[in-house]
Amino acid sequence: MFGLGRAAKLQALVGREIALSDWLRVDQARIDAFAECTEDRQWIHVDPERARKGPLGATIAHGFLLLSLLPRLGLTDAMAGLKLKYAVNYGLNRVRF
Repeated sequence: MFGLGRAAKLQALVGREIALSDWLRVDQARIDAFAECTEDRQWIHVDPERARKGPLGATIAHGFLLLSLLPRLGLTDAMAGLKLKYAVNYGLNRVRF
């Protein structure tokens, strides 16, 4: 558990931007690879020609793909400057797509 001093320091950061990740390209190859490994090959994700004629005009990334990138974006990039010994994914509250 955090000591009181560390908890107070973290509390002071609530609502403030503390870190930014680098940009990460989510291209069709990444979307297709995710579709294969999860077996979610719905056309809106993997069929650019059909998706172009659909309601959004292009394919879209899976919500779970974007969610699965949070460790890379949050821990690897954004939190790198915090010099943590380790980090634990505690979970997410009320995630909706």
